[in-house]
Amino acid sequence: MKDTIVSLLQPELVTEAATQWDSTEEAVLLGDVTNLVYEFSSPQGRRILRLTHSSHHTEDEIIAELDWMNYLIQQGIPASYPLLSKNNRLTERYPVQNSYFVATVFEYASGHFVNWDNPQEWDPALIQTFGRIMGRMHHVTKQYNPQHLRQKRSHWLEDDVLRNATDYLPINQRQAATDLEKLLLRFSRITPTVDDYGLVHGDLNPTNFHVNDGQLILFDFDDCAYNWFINDIAIALPLYSELFISRDWEAKVTGFLRWYMGGYFEENHLDEGWLEYLPASLQLGHSRI
Repeated sequence: MKDTIVSLLQPELVTEAATQWDSTEEAVLLGDVTNLVYEFSSPQGRRILRLTHSSHHTEDEIIAELDWMNYLIQQGIPASYPLLSKNNRLTERYPVQNSYFVATVFEYASGHFVNWDNPQEWDPALIQTFGRIMGRMHHVTKQYNPQHLRQKRSHWLEDDVLRNATDYLPINQRQAATDLEKLLLRFSRITPTVDDYGLVHGDLNPTNFHVNDGQLILFDFDDCAYNWFINDIAIALPLYSELFISRDWEAKVTGFLRWYMGGYFEENHLDEGWLEYLPASLQLGHSRI
């Protein structure tokens, strides 16, 4: 996050926002990558406060995110609940100069991050559960209709990094932008249908869920957008684990995909021909890191 944005956020604003959700102590900063994320305690339990600058997402975009989250939860997806403020709102807006921050609060997801290098925890059963949840998400999102909202979530090709890759790369790496253009062209030649394209999480990897007694609880829907289902699947691969750097990585990746897609296909039908696009989807995902 840019220092100029961080400098706009005064401690008093953080306190005021947390108080809107019954904080009983000072909020503690957990991260400041694309949003400022805090944890605080309330009489009802641990809470996560997220402060988003309007340059990243408008309030209407965030309302669209929360609306989809609530829809998914109603459809049985295990996710961290968005909570209402004292004003009975899911968002609170705080003007700063010619911009604003939007505050949202979520229940703290019980459990812990999966230890993806521990085969006793990151085992076939848990990987299948992971795939099953994404399959369920893709299945139910086909019926999601956000016509009641003032603004829908964006489509993946509207992402600034994808649209303006050459602006972010030094001259000696412009080949990467050329490769990206070829990937985007490949996907642009496909006509989207409800069976392969829809509103997806966009960043559902092991850093964005907790495990509690073998059950997963999802969070961080900040990147949700309309995208190809196969691109959402590609993001789920644990690219930073030892799975991809060990000598037998090919066998481990094959096993992961077999277990993951086995769970996925229990909940959603996706033409298996889409798996041929997985390498391209992995390249797309890597281009946004």
